[in-house]
Amino acid sequence: MQRFFFTIRGRDRVENDPDGVYLPDVSAALTYAEYTIRELRKRGGYNPALMMVVEDQARQTVLSLPFFPGS
Repeated sequence: MQRFFFTIRGRDRVENDPDGVYLPDVSAALTYAEYTIRELRKRGGYNPALMMVVEDQARQTVLSLPFFPGS
């Protein structure tokens, strides 16, 4: 298991994930990020122009996902 960090970024908004989540691989991190985006969009208050940036435990970006309205 390795730790992945999920950060929400926008023009004037950054929400860091200081603790991260332990997941088996990048594929699991993608699934977790997609689920998180869907849940945040359901709650509202998140602009579709935001991005979810996923970093591995070395703090290297492994994924960037947009908050598209229809995703």
